[in-house]
Amino acid sequence: MKRPARRPRKPFAGSLRLRLFVLILLPLVAVALMAGAMRYWQAQTMSQALYDDALKVVAHVVAREVIITQGDVVSDALLDSLVGVMGDPIFYNVSAADGRILAGYTDMPDNVIPAELRSGEPYFFNFSYNDTPVRAVALREFIADPFFDGWTTVLVWQTTTQRRALSMTILNQALGILLLVLVTAATAVWFGIAQGLRPLIDLRQAISLRSPAELGPIRRIVPSEVRPLVGTMNSLFSRLQAELQHRNAFIANAAHQIRNPVAAIRAQAEAALSTKDPDTRDVRLHDLHEAASDLSRLSQQLLSLETADHSGAADGEVIDFGRLVADMARKFAPAAMQRGVDIILEAPDEKLNVRGNSVLLREVIENLLDNALRYGAVNGGELTLTLIRQDRQVSLTVEDEGPGIPDAASEQVFERFMRLPQPDGTVAPGSGCGLGLAIVRSIATAHGGSAHVSRKDKGCCIVFDLPLAT
Repeated sequence: MKRPARRPRKPFAGSLRLRLFVLILLPLVAVALMAGAMRYWQAQTMSQALYDDALKVVAHVVAREVIITQGDVVSDALLDSLVGVMGDPIFYNVSAADGRILAGYTDMPDNVIPAELRSGEPYFFNFSYNDTPVRAVALREFIADPFFDGWTTVLVWQTTTQRRALSMTILNQALGILLLVLVTAATAVWFGIAQGLRPLIDLRQAISLRSPAELGPIRRIVPSEVRPLVGTMNSLFSRLQAELQHRNAFIANAAHQIRNPVAAIRAQAEAALSTKDPDTRDVRLHDLHEAASDLSRLSQQLLSLETADHSGAADGEVIDFGRLVADMARKFAPAAMQRGVDIILEAPDEKLNVRGNSVLLREVIENLLDNALRYGAVNGGELTLTLIRQDRQVSLTVEDEGPGIPDAASEQVFERFMRLPQPDGTVAPGSGCGLGLAIVRSIATAHGGSAHVSRKDKGCCIVFDLPLAT
């Protein structure tokens, strides 16, 4: 037989603490990553703004130095000072309005200076110088000097190594702070979850104290989220306790009831073995047969009662209840004739379909007929079976002409091992074990029906109701 495929286990399905930890920490990590990305962008913007301002100042210094020296190169001391402040090498170019280079480097790429350059406004841009990315600023100023010939353009550029280094420094500092925050938050969350789940650990301890002998409700104070779970568990404990008590009582009663037939069988067997008279042996064997039949009937009823307590009609078959009653009436007809009892069946012509267990429903009819013949037909008479359809249910009424059941005992007769005493207070011999009507009510309840005693001036009347099959 091929085994069903195993369902893959969900991640972290074994630890609620780990699941909560991951679910809480993942959003924090995502927020930290987004914050790091924003901080890197801010660092780049900040470093570029700082270095651009410094580069603009350098451009003004170069322009003033060239004006003072009448086009001479900027002194090495000044360049060294500027490079020491800026960190990266500085290059410059000063050109007149007619394109003549007045001072500075002449190996810059062509057409680098934008044509839309406005006077007095710095223009920042990027380009590649000697295969190295650089940042440049261009200034256009009017200088009233014959040497400069009016409009003069100053171009200063610098490599971007220090800019990137400053951005990475700011980013690393921000990431260090975020990492510290994450580690602190993770530690706090882990211990917070441990403290938050402590009520569940206490609840586990409370459940571990429960045993078949102790199924009392859990009365510990728990968080509001766990209260429905505790309420459901207490309800389960209550049902289990009731079921165990019911089982224990049933086992004790069954053991008590079985003990007497077993003892009677043993006594009859010993008597039959010890007697020498054939007639006496026949009598003992007959008694032994009756005792064995009673034990067999008791065992069958106990099994029927146990089956009725754990069965229902939802998954049962559709049964013609009228036909089932008629079959059982024919089965009991010979025994009734020996007692001088006439069985009368009154039923409608239509089918009375019910849903349920045919074996159990047959047991109901058998118990009702057996009780009626055993207790209600002691002096002959009539035994009437009546089937009536009422709305969406069918009722089976079993009436006899016996002594009947007192009103005070109309509910007691449905209890297990309940046998009504005779007027002198003793139990009639051969009166069964008191399970017949208990089985009838259990099966009725399992099939969504009911069983009760109906009042009657003479004799006994038992009513068994079942819902019709839809």
